[in-house]
Amino acid sequence: MFLLIMFVERFALSYLVANVFAFLITCIINYYLSRKWVFERTGERKRVEFMLFMFFVTCGLLISQFVMWVCVGQWHIDYRISKVIATGFVVIWNFFTRKHVVFNRLDTLKSRFSRR
Repeated sequence: MFLLIMFVERFALSYLVANVFAFLITCIINYYLSRKWVFERTGERKRVEFMLFMFFVTCGLLISQFVMWVCVGQWHIDYRISKVIATGFVVIWNFFTRKHVVFNRLDTLKSRFSRR
């Protein structure tokens, strides 16, 4: 939220451009923290894990952009309130995709694709 407000207020970026920058910076930090403290480590599969993580982050960014665009552009809600709403959707998306796909199910995914 701080980064979004800083990019909009201080650097005069549009709320959608500012949202992209703030979102990506936050996701990089979140990836590091998730690997370190929250989810199981997967050792040598870091590249696959990171690619899956980034795929789901990109989906989360698209969800965030869409919610921000609808809330601000269509419903004329303040961009800060819109970000809170978008964050709710993205937090749910990120948690479930990371928990069930990125960090805990890599072995299952790998075994499915390696049989083909």
